[in-house]
Amino acid sequence: MSGTLIRAANRIGHQVNRRNLSLVVPSSSHIGLLLRQPQYSARYTPVFSQFSHASFYSTTTSGSSKEKIEPVHPTPAPVEDLAMALKTGSAGSISPESSLYTAPAPEPPAPTGVVGKAKDFFRKGKEIVIQCKDGVKLLWVNKRVVKELKKAQKEEGHVLTRREFQLVDKTEIDLKRMIPFGLVFLLATEYIPLIIIFAPQMIPSTCVTPTQLENRRKKIHEKRCAMTEKLIRLNRREITKETLANYNSFITTSKKYGEGFDYNIIDREHLASFCKFMGLSGFGPKFMLKKRLNKHMTYIKQDDQLLQKDGIDSLTFAELQLANEERGMRSLEVSKEHLEKSLAYWLKLSLSKDTEVPPALMVFSRMFLLHSTFKSDPIKK
Repeated sequence: MSGTLIRAANRIGHQVNRRNLSLVVPSSSHIGLLLRQPQYSARYTPVFSQFSHASFYSTTTSGSSKEKIEPVHPTPAPVEDLAMALKTGSAGSISPESSLYTAPAPEPPAPTGVVGKAKDFFRKGKEIVIQCKDGVKLLWVNKRVVKELKKAQKEEGHVLTRREFQLVDKTEIDLKRMIPFGLVFLLATEYIPLIIIFAPQMIPSTCVTPTQLENRRKKIHEKRCAMTEKLIRLNRREITKETLANYNSFITTSKKYGEGFDYNIIDREHLASFCKFMGLSGFGPKFMLKKRLNKHMTYIKQDDQLLQKDGIDSLTFAELQLANEERGMRSLEVSKEHLEKSLAYWLKLSLSKDTEVPPALMVFSRMFLLHSTFKSDPIKK
């Protein structure tokens, strides 16, 4: 009976799958056959290629219904046909509109007019608010980790690694920033985009995206370039770039002019310049600037000792960039070898056993050596 049905279906142009035939016995005396075919959603109907049809692989011909049909293993398709299908892109392909795949939405056109720019501004503001919420959650996680580290350090004598030391220091700074940032976030959320643009020092590091961090580094680098140009133009001392680029001459200069770089002797204007060059705020009276710069350089000294212990080779490229940035050295558009060599020279001076180099002189030397290059970097004319 199934063979008769198959031949009848072939006459009207339908293909019947024998495995989808099922016998249905209703309550009446009549016996019928129900042809069950797969049902697909109209939205996600897959479009199969020619290699997915059974007729493409079948090697049998329609015969008498009395003959017993044995299962036949599919014969591979001819290589020429498969190559042609792959060339045209139809083998095993499913159209995006007929599958669960959704193509990425095209970028919206640039806003035009006052209304369009206002909508774009509010859209970006909403994204920044979501980003800040995620950053606050991450800061809370870091707070718990730091608490456990301090507990282990106090009770078990745990010695912090450099990454743990960095986490503890950054988390403590971020928690202090959370006080003004949290008030603005709760009372005037719409002003957060303006704070990120004009006052990035108020934002916790966990709330800053890599793009915002890179933009901030570019602005700091522009300020450093301007300060370096002005310093070299107005310099009347015997200190030159060549003198500071050599270790022995640097140590000689430190012994000769080291007393002049004491925090108590430096005036407010130069202290403010040193703070700005190191990426710190330059506002406030002299005692605040002195305290701010001294605290930063004390942190750098501790970090230098841990770097000397762990080795520069253990740092990733991002960590090398951050380490150079914190010490007033170039971190953008330079090779990894340049970052390693500049950091190694800093460590050699900072941890020198020949003499103790004043921290202010270390900052002053970075102004002269800001544009210094190494062999791996192309020399800009």
